[in-house]
Amino acid sequence: MSIARRSLARMGIAPVFCLLALPVPVVLYVVDHGLWLESGSGNANFMFFQCLAYNLFLGVIVLDFMSSTLRRDKALQLTKKDDEKRLTFEATDKTKEE
Repeated sequence: MSIARRSLARMGIAPVFCLLALPVPVVLYVVDHGLWLESGSGNANFMFFQCLAYNLFLGVIVLDFMSSTLRRDKALQLTKKDDEKRLTFEATDKTKEE
C-alpha cells in the first residue's frame, strides 16, 4: 500500500490532531512503566487506558487514510468512465459526419 499524495490531500483534520496527540500516550506509558517497575506504584488501569488511547489515535489515522484512498479511487474510476464516454461519443460523431 503506497501513500499517494492525493490520498493525503483528501484526509480531514482529525488525523492531524491524532498525529499530534500520539506522543502523549507514548510518553505517559513510558513514565508509568518506569514507575511500576522501579517503585511498584504503577496502576494497571492507567497503562490500559494509555494503550487504548494510542490504539484509538492510530485507528482514526488509518481509517481516515483508507476512506480518503477509497474516495480517490472512486474519483479515478469516474474520470475513466467519463473519458470513455467522451471518446465513444466523439467516435460516433465522426462516423455520422462521414
